[in-house]
Amino acid sequence: MALVSASNLKSVGELICVVFLFLFVLFLAYLAARLAGSFQSGVMQRRSNIRVIEVFRLSGSKVIEIIRIGDHYLALAVCKDSVTVLAELDEAEIKEQEAALEPIDFGRILDRLKKNEEQKKTK
Repeated sequence: MALVSASNLKSVGELICVVFLFLFVLFLAYLAARLAGSFQSGVMQRRSNIRVIEVFRLSGSKVIEIIRIGDHYLALAVCKDSVTVLAELDEAEIKEQEAALEPIDFGRILDRLKKNEEQKKTK
């Protein structure tokens, strides 16, 4: 004999409402992040005379960057508190990749993680 009271139904209804509200806010945050990312990558790259061509990480806080400023290419060492010009490069020495960043496919990442978990369980 199941006893279902009005307060239990009200609590379940409130829980469902809160879950839907959370999902809606999460969706809005996703849209805002996509909009901001596309704006920054698209507008900033086209209107700027400064462009980062390539970044190579040496350690946690040290990187070497190849940048283009106007028509000049520079190799920079960027550390936590300093930026040092290593060399000025000729345009012929640079191999620019015009490929855009591919969007992250979270479904593919989740599938890969699931396969890894299944392989661990079978071992």
